[in-house]
Amino acid sequence: MVRSILQKENISRNINKFLRFQLTAIMATAIDFLITFFLKEKYHLYYAWAVAGGAGAGAFTAFTINRYWVFRSLQKHPLEQGFRYLLVASGSVVLNTFGTYLFTESFHIPYLVSKAIIALVIGFTYSYYLSKRFVFHV
Repeated sequence: MVRSILQKENISRNINKFLRFQLTAIMATAIDFLITFFLKEKYHLYYAWAVAGGAGAGAFTAFTINRYWVFRSLQKHPLEQGFRYLLVASGSVVLNTFGTYLFTESFHIPYLVSKAIIALVIGFTYSYYLSKRFVFHV
């Protein structure tokens, strides 16, 4: 019975972390899209470069919120976690940029639609798993 209660609490904690991570991703994605749109439409950067800039700004936002709110992982030095996050975020930037480029060019759809599709796939898989296990060691 005690084991059953502990398992339910653990499942509940994991679901809460996942939901907080997704809410954080929504906030970071909003920053990402705003920066991307601003760089592309206001400064007329090539959309692939604008996507990379937006993804970088979103990554910084996500790291900060994930560290303090989602994973509450304050026992490790922020530079250590920041370096690990930089590795994961760099991979995410590459995957998002290349994925957006491939979708846009292959399917001839607007870059923001491509970006949204790719961002969801990367966020639900790659980003959550590596943030939880590699960056914040939860």
